[in-house]
Amino acid sequence: MVRNFLTRHGAKVALAIVIALILADTAITYSYKSAMSSNTATQHKLTEIAARKGTIISDLNNIDMSLRGYLLVGNEAFVGTYDKIKHQNRPTMSYLEGALPEIGLEASILRDMEAMMNKYFELMDKAISLYRNGNAPDALTIIKEDHGTAVWQTYVKLSEKIDPVIQNLQNESELEYSRLLTLSMFFQGVLFILGVPTLIYAIRNLQRTQKRRVTLFEKLDRQNRTLIFDSNEPVDIEDEDAVITGMIDNLKKSEEFIKSIAQGDLEVKWDGFSKANAAINNNNISGALLVMRDGMKQRQADALRQQWVSEGLNKLADVIRDNQTNFVVLCEKTVSFIVKYLNAQQGSLFVLNSEQPEDPHLSLMSCYAFDKKKHVTKRVDIGEGMLGQVYLEGQPSYITAVPENYVHITSGLGEARPRSLTIYPFKHNDIVVALIEIASFTALDSYALDFLGDAGKSISASISTIQTNARTQTLLEMSQQQMEQLRSQEEEMRQNMEELEATQEEMRRRENGQQASAA
Repeated sequence: MVRNFLTRHGAKVALAIVIALILADTAITYSYKSAMSSNTATQHKLTEIAARKGTIISDLNNIDMSLRGYLLVGNEAFVGTYDKIKHQNRPTMSYLEGALPEIGLEASILRDMEAMMNKYFELMDKAISLYRNGNAPDALTIIKEDHGTAVWQTYVKLSEKIDPVIQNLQNESELEYSRLLTLSMFFQGVLFILGVPTLIYAIRNLQRTQKRRVTLFEKLDRQNRTLIFDSNEPVDIEDEDAVITGMIDNLKKSEEFIKSIAQGDLEVKWDGFSKANAAINNNNISGALLVMRDGMKQRQADALRQQWVSEGLNKLADVIRDNQTNFVVLCEKTVSFIVKYLNAQQGSLFVLNSEQPEDPHLSLMSCYAFDKKKHVTKRVDIGEGMLGQVYLEGQPSYITAVPENYVHITSGLGEARPRSLTIYPFKHNDIVVALIEIASFTALDSYALDFLGDAGKSISASISTIQTNARTQTLLEMSQQQMEQLRSQEEEMRQNMEELEATQEEMRRRENGQQASAA
């Protein structure tokens, strides 16, 4: 149990111990630093107090020398030095008045020193005034009286009060510094003895953990590329954010792609998918989604084209229904509709003419937008040219290399040879009854050909029906004529019989009359 705990949380425990030791050492170091700062500030304060106190006696010496020089040579520059020292004395005394209470001394111990200095300055001022007024002997007498000795004695008494305090404070500060230094070194040793092995263990544990993390992220990146999308771009496995971001981005791309498909956007693209990485993404989610999108696009296109074919057949049925009674108009309307619906440029319809069984041929019944020179003759014999061959074979013909002088498409911009020519047979009960010829600048696609095939069934059935009706009408008219002739002959025979009977009756009467006369 402990082993499992250490396996799972050993690095954390080791790091916690190291952190605790570091925090303890930091606290000691902080205390040491604070003590150092306090010690330094105290030392500085004590040094400053001692220095300011020392300026009193050094100023006294400087004043004595300056005034002696002034009285000897009369140079006012010496008086300037004196005045400067005199004015500096007050700030020095003010500083000491504020600083002494900070080290436990009362500012009142400076009163004697301050009074003595003021008295000394008054005597020196008097000496200067006497000298300036021409009384050099009296001025020199004041200097010789050596009033500085009294000031010196007062200074010695002040030092006896201040110097021991400063020395004690300095000693205490040094002792505190030494104590904290010893404590800090002790904790530094403890930190080294305990921290180094613990840190080594933590580092090794972290290395093992890092290795496992690298292995995990390698697997994540590999699964991301294998299952979702592979951009074919290298990723720094040690950059965990990049690996996780790459997987999240791919999942977001999948979500956005699926939402777009669900909303009917079949033009959606997978960001980053290109020809360069298409092969390696054939079997993952991105490839499957793109295949699904393309399949849906194809089915949608097929549905639209099938709808286009159905709509065209319905419209063609209306054209046929509206023109059933007039064969010529029917042919014209159907050709015109088919050419326009296919976005072609020209079209013509040839119908089988078998009125004379010994001379069957194809007759041009209608043409749309054809140059009249193309069809100088409206008759095509069976087996003659491309039209006659298509009739014999019964199979559509698709020509993309149209002969030079076969047909031209004429517009306001001039003439141009079509790039595609389609000849399609219209069959009824597997018998070719008509041919349609379509000329266009672009080849007809499979849907257009399907439309032609289905349209041909309706048109051929209608043509056959009209032709059958026409033949039936002709036979009916011939039958009616024959009936009329029979009725006329019957009436004539009846009249002849009546005349014959009348003649026979007349002959019988004459015969009877002759017999009566003879009797």
